[in-house]
Amino acid sequence: MAEFSAPFDDAPIATQSQWSRMARRWGLDGVHASDPASTALKITGNGTGNVVLQPGEAFVNGFYYLNDAVKNIAVTANAGSTTRVDTVILRASMSAKSVVAVYKTGGSTAPTLTSDENGIYEIPLAQCTVAAGSSVVTAVNVLDRRWFTDRGVMPSIPGARRPSIRGQLLVEGTTLYVGDGATWLWLGSAGQDDTTYTPAWTAGSTTISWGAGSQNVGRFQVRGKRVDVTIQLAPTGNPGNINSPLMVTLPPGYPATPAMRSVFTWTYTSTNSQGSGLGSGIVFPDQSATKIGALRYALPSGSASSTTHTITNGIPWDIQDGSILTIDGSYWLA
Repeated sequence: MAEFSAPFDDAPIATQSQWSRMARRWGLDGVHASDPASTALKITGNGTGNVVLQPGEAFVNGFYYLNDAVKNIAVTANAGSTTRVDTVILRASMSAKSVVAVYKTGGSTAPTLTSDENGIYEIPLAQCTVAAGSSVVTAVNVLDRRWFTDRGVMPSIPGARRPSIRGQLLVEGTTLYVGDGATWLWLGSAGQDDTTYTPAWTAGSTTISWGAGSQNVGRFQVRGKRVDVTIQLAPTGNPGNINSPLMVTLPPGYPATPAMRSVFTWTYTSTNSQGSGLGSGIVFPDQSATKIGALRYALPSGSASSTTHTITNGIPWDIQDGSILTIDGSYWLA
């Protein structure tokens, strides 16, 4: 196929087919309405031999359609012995060079729409049920089946939003909102897709190495101001006893807010006869917002002075080959 481009002074849009192809890229086929509750091109039944089409506008196969007054559309009588399901459509016709509202009969199910971009192209407005031997459609026998054309996402300047539009998407910076007609509701903010990092483990001023070939992986995802993170450690070596609390880094570039402590859950299991346990990991923002500063567990009832203790490498377990320590939870960004 030869290349084609237009419109230019010496290469205008010369045919309706060229126009349709171009205009279809501007927006989706459908009714122009700010809200599905709008009556734009809505079909109603009133118990007569007609259904009623309200004023409105639409795109059909790239062509513009306008109905600027209430229009009656005749119901085709059902001469059969069973209920019939019909559809009111907008039909764009290349041969007729028009878009018109049409009552299209079906059968036990609604009729199939035609979608020939170079011939007949149809979109639905309503589904109508007609009883056997009748040509009457009542209000309860009409189902709204309008397609709506999109408006795209609307950019906005913080502090200068236009009034809320129901169903409209709005972007301010990297934050997405949706309108409900009264206000703009937060949908989401830019974050970080699912990714991994290598946690750094320390105990006091000592950097811990868990042995060559150990599994030491952090997996995280950021949604707006919320970070979900899981850390799993499976050592291959034994760094020995270190009499300081174990600490591990949070995802790089995503420090926890200093406004609150963040709490995680940890679990420990071992295949070398050291048993298992679980407890809480805590971020102390006044000490460091970039790491979990303590992994704590409960002591038995009646233990002296306190009911929790902090894990060190040696107390209560000598974390080494055969151990698995998993930390899981969420925290807020500043």
